[in-house]
Amino acid sequence: MQEMIMEATIIAIFAIGVGTISSMVGIGGGIFNTPLLMIVFLLNEQFAPATALVAALFLAVASSIAYWRQNPRPIIPKVGLFLAIATVPGSLIGVILRTMIESPYALRLIFGVLLMPVAIKMLFAIRRKKGDITSELARYDMSNLTDKRLIISLVGGFIGGVSAGLLGIGGGAVIVPVLSVLMGLPMHAAVATSMFTMMFTASAGTAMNFANGFINPYYAVSLGVGMLLGAQIGSRLASRVDSVQLKQVFGLILVFPLVKMMKLGQMWLDPLDVSILMSTIGDILIWLVIVIPIGLLRFYQLRKQKTSSLSNNELQNEVDT
Repeated sequence: MQEMIMEATIIAIFAIGVGTISSMVGIGGGIFNTPLLMIVFLLNEQFAPATALVAALFLAVASSIAYWRQNPRPIIPKVGLFLAIATVPGSLIGVILRTMIESPYALRLIFGVLLMPVAIKMLFAIRRKKGDITSELARYDMSNLTDKRLIISLVGGFIGGVSAGLLGIGGGAVIVPVLSVLMGLPMHAAVATSMFTMMFTASAGTAMNFANGFINPYYAVSLGVGMLLGAQIGSRLASRVDSVQLKQVFGLILVFPLVKMMKLGQMWLDPLDVSILMSTIGDILIWLVIVIPIGLLRFYQLRKQKTSSLSNNELQNEVDT
């Protein structure tokens, strides 16, 4: 019992860090929690995503309450409930799919392959211009959306729900683009409404995980409470740091635990798993092979944007004179 309490305390401390980072870069935290619960705390391939999804539920509830108190209120309940029609069954199916996969290593590969694009996407984070949220919300009308867009949005919501149940993430990586691109919500409203939808998505998946016996209450509650505390710290630090650069840095770092989770270095340099050092060196080399080309591409894009911006400013100066 004492050992379990100690482990739960360590997980809570770990979750405070994850919650702080997550709130500062605007993600749900599951992309950190699922691989690191496997690597650091040695939770198996069923318990790790189930525990991570509980943390996503804690975070979704807290965030939704905070957004609901804002004026103007960025949550659009009608849109959030509409997407929940698809995300809830998607979450249940995601849990079922995970339990049907018998090979632990196959699950690790699935987690790594599906989470890798989310980590890489963070590397390409861009600054968005903030509009007048009050007028944007006042102009928004869901009835203006075509039936085709609504159907595609439901498909996207279903995919987001499956990712939540399967991977233990909140599904925001899919839901936010659905809300902003397909359903036309302002970005701030898309993030807030995604958190509102996530409450239903994570609740359904967590209930299914609990019924299947994949949730350790001590670990799950410790992770959730730690995430909540971290979110409070992160929200206070967010205004003092460049969230875009922070997201890019953690996107760069996050690729490594995903490579480690898939045991790619071990497969390459130490197939017999005799030497931790050799397998770690293999993981680092694979991480470099992935991130160096992406980093060079991102550097090229930034230089191109900077050159284009300078050219536009010079042209504007000539026009003004």
